[in-house]
Amino acid sequence: MWYHVIACDYDGTLATDGRIAPETLAALGRVRHAGRRVVLITGRRFDDLLVVCPELDFFDWVVAENGAVLYEPRAKRVDDLAAPPPAAFLAALERAGVPFSAGRVIVATEVPHETAVLRAIHDLGLELQIIFNRESVMVLPAAVSKQSGLEEALRRLGVPAHNAIGVGDAENDHAFLRLAGFAVAVGNAIPSLIAEADLVTRAANGAGVREFVDSWLLAGQEPFRPRSIAVGVEDDGTPVTLPVRGPNLLVTGASGSGKSTLAGVFVERLVHDKYVVCLLDPEGDYRPLAEQEGIVVLASEPGTEANRAEEIGRLLRHRSTSVAIDLSSLDRSERVRAAARFLHAVQRLRAETGAPHWVLIDEAHHLFPRGGSVAEAMFDFEWRGVCLITSDPDQVAPSVLAVAERVLATSIAAVTERLPLLPRDAVPGGELDADEALDITRSAGAPLRVRRFRVAPRETTHRRHVRKYATGRLEPEHSFHFRGPDGRLNLVAHNLETFTMLAEGVDDATWLHHFRSGDVSRWLREAIKDVGLADEVQALERSGDAASSRRAVLEAIGRRYTPVARPDAGDDRR
Repeated sequence: MWYHVIACDYDGTLATDGRIAPETLAALGRVRHAGRRVVLITGRRFDDLLVVCPELDFFDWVVAENGAVLYEPRAKRVDDLAAPPPAAFLAALERAGVPFSAGRVIVATEVPHETAVLRAIHDLGLELQIIFNRESVMVLPAAVSKQSGLEEALRRLGVPAHNAIGVGDAENDHAFLRLAGFAVAVGNAIPSLIAEADLVTRAANGAGVREFVDSWLLAGQEPFRPRSIAVGVEDDGTPVTLPVRGPNLLVTGASGSGKSTLAGVFVERLVHDKYVVCLLDPEGDYRPLAEQEGIVVLASEPGTEANRAEEIGRLLRHRSTSVAIDLSSLDRSERVRAAARFLHAVQRLRAETGAPHWVLIDEAHHLFPRGGSVAEAMFDFEWRGVCLITSDPDQVAPSVLAVAERVLATSIAAVTERLPLLPRDAVPGGELDADEALDITRSAGAPLRVRRFRVAPRETTHRRHVRKYATGRLEPEHSFHFRGPDGRLNLVAHNLETFTMLAEGVDDATWLHHFRSGDVSRWLREAIKDVGLADEVQALERSGDAASSRRAVLEAIGRRYTPVARPDAGDDRR
C-alpha cells in the first residue's frame, strides 16, 4: 500500500449544502478499515465547523480555517498554527462597513469586499494575505494555507506527503493538492483545478469521492502519479531515469569504478524531491551525505543496535528525514546482526506510513552472503524500492540478487564476468569512462536492454562545507565584522549562526549601513561562497526598511542552512 492518508476538502467535495451524506461517510469508513487515515481540510471557521459537521470526530485529523487551525478529535485538542487577527484590522473592517466573521485565526468575508480588505491591510502595514474560494474571501497570515496545515497534520501522523491523496474542488485547494502525492478533483471542481488534477471524477461532490474510493482506491488499482529520478544522460542527451516506484535495482562495479558515486546521485535526487531513504553503509563510504540537507548520518557502535533502531524509526517519521546508517565500527558478524534489526524496523515503519520509499544496502555481499544470513531472513524482498550495491554480485545470495530487475553497472566485467548477464560483444562501445555506466533492464521472457550513459554529477561535494559555513569557524579574514556607520563597533561573526544572532541584535543604523552598502551580499558571495543566496540578498539591497530587510535576509539564510534555524523553529524545518 503506497497511500496511507486521504485528505478531503469539505464544502463542494465531501459536503453538499454543508452536510456529508451517509453514503459518503460510509465510503470513508471503508478507507479507514483498509488501514488508511482520513483528514478533513476546510476553509471554514473552526467554531462553525463544530456546528455544521456532527461527524467531525470521525476524522483522524481536521485542518480548519484554511490551514490555520489543527484539531485532533481523539484528544479533543485544538492547536492554532498562526496568530489571531489583529484587533486593529477588525476595527478597520468595521469602520469600512465590510461584513465579516472572525475565527480563531481566519477572517472571512465575500466578493466584492476584497478591495476594502486590501486597503485595510495596506494602511495598517500588516503581513496578511487574501485567499479566494469561489465567492468567499479569506484573510490569513502570510504563508498560511491548506498546504501548510496539511503538512503539519502529516508530520504528526508521520506520513510523507508523497503517501497522501488530496481531494478538492475550489481555488483554495490548489496548494494542498500540489503537496499531495496524488491529486483528485471531483466532477464539480473549477476548471483550473481540473486542469492540474491527476484524476477527475465523473460525479460531483460526495458522490465523486465515493466514486474515487470504490472504483480506484479500494478496487485493486491504486492510482499513482508517475515520477522518475534522473541519474544521467546518454550521449544524445536522452535522460536516464529511474522510476520512483519502479523495479528493484542492483548497482554493481569494481571497487573504485564509481558505483558509490552513482548510488549517491540516486540518493541525493530522491532526497531533493522529498522522498525518504534509508541507506545501510557497512564501510562508511557515504558519510559525506551528512552535508546533504534532509539526510542524517548515524554511526552504529557495538551493542547499540536496539537504541539505534528506535532512533532510526523516530527520524524516519519526524519530518520524513532520510537516514544513512554507518556500520563501519562493527565487525562483519555484528554488521549482519545490526542490519537485520534495522531492516526489520524500517519495513515495519513502511507498512505503517509508506516510508522509507527506498532502502539502499551497500556491500550487499557482506549482509546477504551466499548460504543465507539473519539479515536475509528478517527482510521482505517482495518490497519495491530496494537497491543492492556491491562489487561482488556473484557473492550475494541468489534469492536476494533475483529481486533486482534493473542493473546499473560501472564496470563491464561486473556484468559480463562476475555476474554473467550478457556477453562482452553485447555491450555497446568500448570500455567505460570514469563517469560512465551501463543501464541493463531484465525481465522474464524479454531480451535484455542495454545502454550506456554518463552519470550525473554528485551534489554533495558542492555542498560539503555547508556545516562549516553554518556553525563552524571561518578564518578571521573571512569573518563578518559589524562596525556600524561610525566604525565604533567590532562585532565579529565567524559563521552564519553568529551572523544571524548579531544581525538580529544590532541597531537599525548598523544593519542598514552594512546591508545597503552591499557588505552582506559581498560576504555571502566571497566568504560563504553561496552565489544564489548572495544574488537573492543583493536584489533586496535597495528596498525595504530595517525590519523587513533584516527579516528577509535571515529567512533566506534559514531556508538554505538548516543548522542556522532558530531553536524555537528547529522542529519545523526539514
